[in-house]
Amino acid sequence: MAYKALYRTYRPADFDEIAGQEHITKTFRNALVKNKIAHAYLFSGPRGTGKTSIAKIIAKAVNCEKAPVENPCNECDICLGIENNTINDVIEIDAASNNGVDEIREIRDKVKYLPGVGKYKVYIIDEVHMLSTGAFNALLKTLEEPPKHVIFILATTEPHKIPPTIHSRCQRFDFRGVSIPDMIKTLNIIIKKENIGIEKEAIKVIAESAEGGMRDAISLLDQVVSYSNENVTTSDVHAIRGTVSNEKLLKIANAIYENNSVEAIKQLDDLIMLGKEAPRLVENLIKFYRDVLIYKNVNIEYDDHLIYKDEKFIGLSKKISNNMIFYYIDCLNKAQNDMKWTSNAKLYMELALIKMVDKVEKQEIYYDDEIASLKTQIEGLNEKIDVLDNRQFVTNEPIIKESVKEIKPISEEPLVNPFDETFEENEAEVENSVDEEFKGILEEENNESDVEKIIDPKPLYTEDDIDRSEKDEKIEETNIFNTPVPEPVIKKVIPYQTFDIRYVEDVLNNAKREVKVTMNMKWYDIERATAPADLIYAKMITEGRLVATDGKMIIIQYANPSICNRMMKPEIKEKIVGMLSEFFNVKIDYLALPEVVWQEKSQEFIKKWKRGEKNIKLTPIRHPELRDMPIIDHEVEDMTPDSVKEAISLFGSDIVKVKKGD
Repeated sequence: MAYKALYRTYRPADFDEIAGQEHITKTFRNALVKNKIAHAYLFSGPRGTGKTSIAKIIAKAVNCEKAPVENPCNECDICLGIENNTINDVIEIDAASNNGVDEIREIRDKVKYLPGVGKYKVYIIDEVHMLSTGAFNALLKTLEEPPKHVIFILATTEPHKIPPTIHSRCQRFDFRGVSIPDMIKTLNIIIKKENIGIEKEAIKVIAESAEGGMRDAISLLDQVVSYSNENVTTSDVHAIRGTVSNEKLLKIANAIYENNSVEAIKQLDDLIMLGKEAPRLVENLIKFYRDVLIYKNVNIEYDDHLIYKDEKFIGLSKKISNNMIFYYIDCLNKAQNDMKWTSNAKLYMELALIKMVDKVEKQEIYYDDEIASLKTQIEGLNEKIDVLDNRQFVTNEPIIKESVKEIKPISEEPLVNPFDETFEENEAEVENSVDEEFKGILEEENNESDVEKIIDPKPLYTEDDIDRSEKDEKIEETNIFNTPVPEPVIKKVIPYQTFDIRYVEDVLNNAKREVKVTMNMKWYDIERATAPADLIYAKMITEGRLVATDGKMIIIQYANPSICNRMMKPEIKEKIVGMLSEFFNVKIDYLALPEVVWQEKSQEFIKKWKRGEKNIKLTPIRHPELRDMPIIDHEVEDMTPDSVKEAISLFGSDIVKVKKGD
């Protein structure tokens, strides 16, 4: 007899053998016992999560000779016939290869005939999203009002491609990716039955590699058993998958931490020579740092998600800081995105490793010492300013007090606002510009002339100066205090209710990159943690991309404005705010923005930040498709010339007198 693959041999025969879909199996158990089976179902979810298996179990249960039962008996002739595909009452159709109108019309013509053996004819249409538009239209009427003896079960991995008219005629069930503990449990059952020798850590690696697909996990187990001569080891799994062992990843991580770029590049070259692909290496390294982050910050045993945890791993975890890990993950994420658009992925991997080492050498250590030095120099500068305030200028006005505000020491916060990866490319440029800006202020020379230049580039004239100018050469009279100011212009301004630019300003001015990275790591787990009744809201959340946060407010980017309008409806927002706050265990508000608006506002913020602006203000949000943007007020535009504004800021409005223009 020909060999039968493990995933076929151990295909679930009843609901008890289904892994990780308790919310679905429980529903169908009750429906079968109560004889409340609907005429049409839509199964959606990732590959290998049990959609087709549950469909066949339902087909057996409704036709079982012992029905109504919550599980098929798998002993009667009908159950055995359906399992062996010898009964024609269960029809499986692959919509990928039978997606035309003619095939659907044939189904429509045959549904009227009674089943041959069982009570129901069950049509299982797999990959139903592949049907053509005409085929969907041909199916509509039959799907809405089929004969009493017919049940339709539609399965798909891409439910968004299903027309709404089909959705509305079916009961939808969303399958979740199988959790790692559930996978390990099922794999151990198979391993025991097949008497397979395998390392415990290798089972964890297989479960992790399957990415939520139970069928993929069983297939990988079958593959590594064929590869291994005796007991299956972790190295065997890595060899089959093309992944990197955690021992190798630990060597690279230690080289980065020790600022040894030569060793890091050497380890990379060795792995490339062994046939490992750079994109896969990046992915493995991100997961490794994920494990380090979880080990450092989660106060529970998290063995199911930590693939590797020995003494060297624990030692590195204790030495490395959270900020460094966040920076490493940012570098690797950027390299991963760049690799998609190049044929030389190794180059971007090398650049990422060098950048990660450079962070430790120049930034983590550099800023502590540099900031302390800058503080010392600024304190000396403030003393000079105090001396300058006591100087007597001979003018027609009283002595100017507080002409210059005290220069405050720079913040210990990072010089670069880390609100988004898009700004990371400009990080070095911004830092250099800031250094140049303070270079002239923080010179070692302690002379008053330098201070005067900083305070007032155009010093006031004394009376002696004025007298000499009349005798020798006429000094052109400055008109800075007599500049005609045009009348203010009244312009219409659109204050926004739902899409208020002030939210964007607050988030970007106080953005926290490490919080954003942490939230993004858990972003797509929202669906798994959501109750079935609220899955529609969870999907609305995960359809968007978290692009910035200050810890209390998040900005979510969507492809089009229509979903932004939906997300900002009060009743929907109230529900989603509650879900996000419960999931992240902190009170969270959000603003949904279309991609085009976010790109515009983020670039505007970056330009102003590079100019050294603080508490940045942005132009209002304007988009023709966004709702709740009424014109409700007017505002006066300030037309005062910049030179006058500067004079007022230096000397005060009591000293500076302006004339109104005609």
